[in-house]
Amino acid sequence: MTAKEFYETIGQNYEEVLERLAGSEALVLRFLKKFSTDKTFSELEKAMEARDIEMIFRQSHTLKGVAANLGLKPLFEHTQVLVEITRHGGSEGIDEAFEKIKKDYEEIIRLIAEVE
Repeated sequence: MTAKEFYETIGQNYEEVLERLAGSEALVLRFLKKFSTDKTFSELEKAMEARDIEMIFRQSHTLKGVAANLGLKPLFEHTQVLVEITRHGGSEGIDEAFEKIKKDYEEIIRLIAEVE
């Protein structure tokens, strides 16, 4: 699967991502592959297990930014929910928000593995 096919599969606009990354398909591919090895999601999982609201906020905020830059809109939107819940120390609804993030993340990682 090409990077363009990846974005079509997830229903996102490849051209916008390409433009954001200086028009370089090689750069898009590099960042997609890097995303699949990034530790932010695993750190978010650890924070969720520990119920460390401050760390959940930090990791979800980081993941949100990466998702936005890579044009991973569903992941961005679900992560935004968790960021807003935890921004001022809240915790109500974090499990539901995290489950949506986890589902999005796992699907994205599965698809990235198919990108050549």
